[in-house]
Amino acid sequence: MLSTATRLRIQNILNRIENDQSVTLEERIFLNKLSSISTVVSGLVASSLGPEANSIDND
Repeated sequence: MLSTATRLRIQNILNRIENDQSVTLEERIFLNKLSSISTVVSGLVASSLGPEANSIDND
């Protein structure tokens, strides 16, 4: 289960990626680590970034 602070941090990062704003490497690593262990986060990333995000990660 995600804490409220973690969920808000994830949403903030995804919103900035969607709007072509800057995201640090640390934030990208954070998202990647969480999405690899949490189906909830993986689903959020997939729904926000679309199917091409999954294909990029698996290439």
